[in-house]
Amino acid sequence: MTQKNSLQKRQKTPRRGTMVSQVVDNKDFGHQHRSITLSVTGPDAQVLAQSKAGQFVQLACRDLNKPQTSTPLLRRPFSIARLETSEQQTAIEVIYQLLGPGTEWLSQRDNGDQINLLGPLGNGFTLPKDKKQKIILIGGGVGLPPLYFLASQLKQAGFTSLMAFAGVQTIDRLVGSLHRSAAGPADPLQPTKILDQFAQSDTDVIISTDDGSYGFTGHAEAALKAFLKKDNTWQQAQVYSCGPYVMLKGIASLASSLNMPCQVCMEAYMSCGIGICQSCAIAMQEKPATKQTGTEAKYKLVCSNGPVFNAAKIDWGHATS
Repeated sequence: MTQKNSLQKRQKTPRRGTMVSQVVDNKDFGHQHRSITLSVTGPDAQVLAQSKAGQFVQLACRDLNKPQTSTPLLRRPFSIARLETSEQQTAIEVIYQLLGPGTEWLSQRDNGDQINLLGPLGNGFTLPKDKKQKIILIGGGVGLPPLYFLASQLKQAGFTSLMAFAGVQTIDRLVGSLHRSAAGPADPLQPTKILDQFAQSDTDVIISTDDGSYGFTGHAEAALKAFLKKDNTWQQAQVYSCGPYVMLKGIASLASSLNMPCQVCMEAYMSCGIGICQSCAIAMQEKPATKQTGTEAKYKLVCSNGPVFNAAKIDWGHATS
């Protein structure tokens, strides 16, 4: 190896790192949710700029400069909802739900405060090769933010046929911003650009609520099934989904029945985020053993092997609960 090539190899941007981020914005974002924007500069900006939709970061929800502050000890994982880059700076948005002492600490951070960040972690969504491919994004609750990021990356990559489904229990708990107050379309299966986070990427959306407070009455899976029956031209679409396990299981089953390719972003409790603690194992479909390969491992880790998986390869009967 020449000295020049050796130097280039040493200077290659790492794929992840521990970095100090600065709070740029931290605001309310609907029912029991907040949005925090974190910025990094210098070499760390190049690392974070490599983030792909579906990846996540681990945030230290305490001041690491004060060792006596030991609660919460472990970092918390958060999906990336938005990414903005410039020559010397990268900013990410994280949308989080107020659930415990970690997120309570986050909610109290002011602009200019520092938060230690580890990322980007995991493997993100894989985009289709054909830019004419129709795309369906379907998320529920806190599963929506990584799909906002995915819609943005799809648009930047040149995809134009994007359709999103957003499912929530009631409209007040929508993890997103309706850009105008309205009763919703007369036809609940009529796509609109009423959700700001999808409208920014020119993505149509159909909103469903369990209680019928807005749009389609029922789960997101039921809305997608009804829409595909109404317009079967979308049955050739690539499906991307993120949300609660029950929803993902239903989406995977529907996609399989229609022979639609489907990638899911799994949620899991995790301590380290890098595959050390083994706390986020997920059951996979086991391939038949052969003399050449032996028995393939049945479990993979959400943090390092995922969080994005081919839905057809997950053992949905034993994956998680």
